[in-house]
Amino acid sequence: MNKIFNLFITILCLFAKNLHACELHFSYDTILAKINDFINTALFFKIFGIPFIVLILSLGALFFTLRFKFINIRLFKHAFAILIGKYDEDHHEGDISHLQAFASALSSTVGLGTVAGVAIAISLGGPGAVPWMMIAGFFGMSLKFSEVTLAFKYRTKDYDQLFSGPFKYMRYGLEEIGFKKLGIALASIYACLLILSGPLGSVAFQTNQMIAIISGNIDFIDNNIWIFSLIITALLGLVIIGGIERIAKVASSLVPAMSIIYIFSCVVIIIFNIDKLGDAFLLMFHGMLNAKSVGGGAVGAFVAGIRRAIFASEAGMGSAAITHAATKDEEPVRTGFVAMIEPCFDTMLICCLTGLIIVITGAYQYAGDGILMTRKAFETVSWWFPILLTIAAPLFAFSSVVVFVYCCEMSWLYLFNAKSLIVYRIIVLVTAFFSGISKNIMNIAGIGDALFICSAIINMVALLFLSNKISDEVKLYLSKLKNQTAK
Repeated sequence: MNKIFNLFITILCLFAKNLHACELHFSYDTILAKINDFINTALFFKIFGIPFIVLILSLGALFFTLRFKFINIRLFKHAFAILIGKYDEDHHEGDISHLQAFASALSSTVGLGTVAGVAIAISLGGPGAVPWMMIAGFFGMSLKFSEVTLAFKYRTKDYDQLFSGPFKYMRYGLEEIGFKKLGIALASIYACLLILSGPLGSVAFQTNQMIAIISGNIDFIDNNIWIFSLIITALLGLVIIGGIERIAKVASSLVPAMSIIYIFSCVVIIIFNIDKLGDAFLLMFHGMLNAKSVGGGAVGAFVAGIRRAIFASEAGMGSAAITHAATKDEEPVRTGFVAMIEPCFDTMLICCLTGLIIVITGAYQYAGDGILMTRKAFETVSWWFPILLTIAAPLFAFSSVVVFVYCCEMSWLYLFNAKSLIVYRIIVLVTAFFSGISKNIMNIAGIGDALFICSAIINMVALLFLSNKISDEVKLYLSKLKNQTAK
């Protein structure tokens, strides 16, 4: 497999040298535009001005929060105790700790979706999209708990590794309650959608925005974008070949560093503009509720906020369930509790900070797209301050891509065999290269949103069917926990 990978990179290098001559990247942008137009026409039909699939996901997240009586609040403290290792046992089967699984899952979500993605939400729905993202993150905690708990319950050992995901509980969970054919169909459809979400969703978005932020600061890269895109492609290939253990090590190293840099930078920007903080909050909540505000009013803000929150947190999409399947534990609910914290961090904290600095500095009025809008907010502090974003952004993007690709590879293995995995990796790397040199982030974001949301819809159907099984697991675990406390 390594020989095939080396051959592929060599061929891509030879092609890249003649990139400007063939101008194939312009054709790539044209294809993206046509795909995005088709998706918006076919999938995002509206009811009361709201895309139907966005409405379904919002109601689903609300249902699970109510179904488990705000478990995201009641047991948050216990979830944090699990995260820091209070219940870790070395004899449990698994490859990574709860903390490593948490870091790996966050690496997939605390990417440029929480930086550039928030800027796109504001450009589409106005400042009012930010509060809707926070609300989506809150209710998304219950969704993430549900899907990870179920996936852990149905995990198996395949291809010499612990293996699970939504396709597992769709296939076997639905069979247990008498819906075998439905389970087989939903599992296959979901796996196909997640396979497509890798190259056309996360990989395309993250690599494009990574290069966008760096090319704006370094003239050599700006004039030779294909070189940097090729470097990213090669590094991506080296990491994803290593599997979940190497990915977990990379993620657990990158997540703390990139998060601290970014949070510190946002706090500094807010301090520099502290006199505008009240007005910024008023602007966001006014846009959230006012039917006639900028960005399509309250409905436009709601749609943009929910769409980007799904992309940013992946709550309801099920990808985190794949990452957590390798955790050293034997209690499905414990693993679900750890996953429940993730939307609180990536959406309710990171996305909130991003949205606030964009609004408080007035950067949302800037004509740039994606991460360029966020960079404009950083420029309000000092000419050199965007360098911090330039440092953090590639870490955000790279860690996000490698973890999400791992999740997509598990879907590939569910449908196909391990020998054919090299085919998917080549598809991912080719897409990464061309997305890096693409000039149309809005089309890339639109396609990614659609694939993520469609995956989440399929997952939501399965979760609703299996909600009683999740409830049974919760009751059993809380009974055990009560007995342990009594002793």
